[in-house]
Amino acid sequence: MLKLPTLLAELKDLIETKANHPYLQMFLEKPKIDEDKLLLLAGLFNDMEITEADRKKYIISTMLVQMALDVHETVTNSDPGEQDGSRLKNRQLTVLAGDYYSGLYYQLLAEVDNIPLIRVLASAIKDVNEHKILLYQKSLTDLGGLIDTLTAIESSLIRKVADNMGIPSWKELAADILLLKRLHREKKSYLEGGQSIIFESLKKISYPKKDKHGHLSNEQVTVVLNKMDQCIASAHASLRRTLEMNVPEHGIFLSRIEEILNYTAVTAKSFVEEG
Repeated sequence: MLKLPTLLAELKDLIETKANHPYLQMFLEKPKIDEDKLLLLAGLFNDMEITEADRKKYIISTMLVQMALDVHETVTNSDPGEQDGSRLKNRQLTVLAGDYYSGLYYQLLAEVDNIPLIRVLASAIKDVNEHKILLYQKSLTDLGGLIDTLTAIESSLIRKVADNMGIPSWKELAADILLLKRLHREKKSYLEGGQSIIFESLKKISYPKKDKHGHLSNEQVTVVLNKMDQCIASAHASLRRTLEMNVPEHGIFLSRIEEILNYTAVTAKSFVEEG
């Protein structure tokens, strides 16, 4: 086994090289790699007795799937009068970029002849996309359903791979870490720019009679933000409980988890004190 910091650096370089396409990069931003998901996958596969070559291909393949899902999620709806403009071209290229990353993952797994893992990832893609539809259609009607959907979107890939590889100990850790990060990111996005799909979902759950253009009073906005804080506090506590039962043996994991817990602690602490 490689030391994790060394493995992570190599993987990041390999993914960036593999995902690079000169034409796409002329018009699109460099694809983003979620380093925490990469860290979780590296830890998961590093616990397996497989060749270094296969380990890297498995991790890179799964990350390419994640990148494809992330890229497709950034595609915006077209606006009237833009059909011949640069924004339309950008949307088309963004879709193609996601499809390109998907094709790369099939190619890599075909090289190691791992059809079962292809099936697992295909099942995870289906789950993620189904839950994204639920989220973006705002068809969720309760807080528990919203949290389940966010957890599926953020961690289905890693949890299904962990199941397939017979290493279930990574499932709860991945689910808790990635859910907490997403909730914190959504709260930050709303406070800084007034945009958050999670805020909109909680708004509908809290005030179902408001239509999509219905404006909330300041008091109602506070109620919805408090619900976001409630979700963050719950996810924060869940991650701490999971960490007590399942302490990763690699120091890099503990350092990163503590970092996540620390920067989300203010929201969690304030909700508990106010509650």
